[in-house]
Amino acid sequence: MRRFVGTRRAAGGWGIAFVVLLLVSSALASLPTAADSAAAIAAFYRDHASIVVVQQVVGVVALVPLVLFGISLPPNRWLKPALFLLVGVELVTQIVPLLILASPGSAQALTSVEDLADAVLFVTVALFVLAATLGQPRWMRVGAYVVAAACLLRAVGVSVFALAAPLLFLALILIMCVWMLVKGRQIPAAQPGG
Repeated sequence: MRRFVGTRRAAGGWGIAFVVLLLVSSALASLPTAADSAAAIAAFYRDHASIVVVQQVVGVVALVPLVLFGISLPPNRWLKPALFLLVGVELVTQIVPLLILASPGSAQALTSVEDLADAVLFVTVALFVLAATLGQPRWMRVGAYVVAAACLLRAVGVSVFALAAPLLFLALILIMCVWMLVKGRQIPAAQPGG
């Protein structure tokens, strides 16, 4: 079991799986926001119900490699709380669209809840990347600061970061994964006299 969790190589593999699943989920549909009219929101969910369900299921499945990625990183006191806070908020963002499908009359109000949950999600993403890079090389920490700042700006509604923040987050995760896979393959130096 240790080979699949708790090593640099495991973290790299699980992180890549998370990124792929998240990209698939995101590519399926772009959900309406509370800025859209109630009629447009209701029409979207009515016309795209099966796609919304598949998107939410893929999003929930993506949480499995995210958790395995997180627990395979070098531990620190902030990592697990940040990881599980991120997972909890992400679950809320996956459940609300399903509630909208089940209760189309509440679509406008639930879309406002979804928008708020999405903003909170990006705050938790910022916390997670900062915690995940503690103890990592300085260049990776600087990347985490940039991603965290972009996520916080997206959370407060700076529109230019609506697409930039998630892409920066995924790019940082991929960079971390490649670095861990490469570092995990390094052959230790020979010991003197060995």
